[in-house]
Amino acid sequence: MLVPASVAAAVAGFLVVIIGLIVRKPLARVPENTLKFTVGVLLSAFGVLWIGERLRFPWLAQDLALVGLIGGFLSVSAVAVVSSARQ
Repeated sequence: MLVPASVAAAVAGFLVVIIGLIVRKPLARVPENTLKFTVGVLLSAFGVLWIGERLRFPWLAQDLALVGLIGGFLSVSAVAVVSSARQ
């Protein structure tokens, strides 16, 4: 199974490079901090979901729980950003 996985990874990498070249200009207009904030929320949500799956946590609505996790992390993060900006 190593060969098909390697081929799939190479194709995925190639597609990411091609798509990156296509959307480079619109992405360059996104503020860096906004991009970091979004990536942080997504990584946190996926990480919690995957850790929960590994620990056999029974997620309500299974993979759809990811939407709730993203919403939760986004809400808590936005409150933290607003409250820290006031200080």
